[in-house]
Amino acid sequence: MKVAISMWNGRVAPVFDVSQRCLLISPEDDTHSSACVSFIGDSCAEKAEFLAGHGVHTLICGAISSEYEESLLAEGIETVSFIAGPVDSVLEAWKKETLVATDFSMPGCGCPRRRCRRRRHGGALHL
Repeated sequence: MKVAISMWNGRVAPVFDVSQRCLLISPEDDTHSSACVSFIGDSCAEKAEFLAGHGVHTLICGAISSEYEESLLAEGIETVSFIAGPVDSVLEAWKKETLVATDFSMPGCGCPRRRCRRRRHGGALHL
């Protein structure tokens, strides 16, 4: 399953809703091959369908509205939101499973794990 990181100027895009590009990472092998792609369409449904069509299971992003997040969840895509920082550093932290460190928390986000709203874990929707 692939991971996507929404991006802008080499950093995690501050707001997913208006981001235009993402980095797709395939973790199937040790190299974690990646490709930078542009979204086709701007609506929440179009972005969710685009990511699902590329086999994305997890989206790492900055802020995200509930409307966009719900569209992603409907496609079976988990969001790790309110992440900030250079894409390369975020990718390295994700590979090492240290992304939840406060080093990558968006400024002003009081939630240490950035899971402030509903998230899907193991197929169940938790509140």
